[in-house]
Amino acid sequence: MKNSLQPDRVIEFGNRRIPYRLTRQSRKHIRILVAPDLTVRVSAPPRAEEEQIEHVLRQKARWIARKLDKVRNFHPLPAPREYISGETFCYLGRQYRLKVDKGEKAPAKLKGKFLYVTVPDKQDRDAVKKAVENWYKQRAEETVLRCLDKCTGVAGRHGIPAAALTLRKMRTRWGSCSSKGRITINTNLIQAPIHCIEYVIMHELCHLKHHNHSKAFYKLLTQCMPDWPKRKEALQRVVIPRENGNTPVGQHGVTR
Repeated sequence: MKNSLQPDRVIEFGNRRIPYRLTRQSRKHIRILVAPDLTVRVSAPPRAEEEQIEHVLRQKARWIARKLDKVRNFHPLPAPREYISGETFCYLGRQYRLKVDKGEKAPAKLKGKFLYVTVPDKQDRDAVKKAVENWYKQRAEETVLRCLDKCTGVAGRHGIPAAALTLRKMRTRWGSCSSKGRITINTNLIQAPIHCIEYVIMHELCHLKHHNHSKAFYKLLTQCMPDWPKRKEALQRVVIPRENGNTPVGQHGVTR
């Protein structure tokens, strides 16, 4: 079903008035997301009544306010990418400098502390961007598949079935899980440390048994990955720079 975006609304918490955007989606439950750009987004089923939505928001008002304060104090939004020599790019939690060379077009490659890109015109930022994105995509496919195999082995011992995998860019979330047994991982996650990638995958795998954030879900996640809180905390420090002014990814898509 096509999303239907409603005008800005307001949640009241004490003397605070917190604006939010309501989207009607084909889903079973109401979802609240506090994005890194300090916007609050609410997704609700098409048939959810206004009173029901407002009741949920009143119950979660304190949580929403706390998350907004946490995101606001965490760090400033990163600047958009420029794709020029000297710019910093992250790969598996480590920083590398981009080095753009002039020459015959060639795939980007990592060498030492540099990510090398060779293009006919060094001023052609679109060509540089494409080369970098293709490199990230290939690394993501290799790394996520390897992590998925590892996590599936552990999850299987706790009765979690194998999952189909989709890799794609996501604006506000690191991962998601469908009711049909498919998990989707954000390709930008390749910029995070490997233990954070494993955490996101395991988190989504556990949703195959518990498609919520109930106590049962967290009990299962703890059984599969006892140190997940530390991994999540590390992931919350990862923020991907914006593309064309879009919202950066971060906070593992702080949702409730």
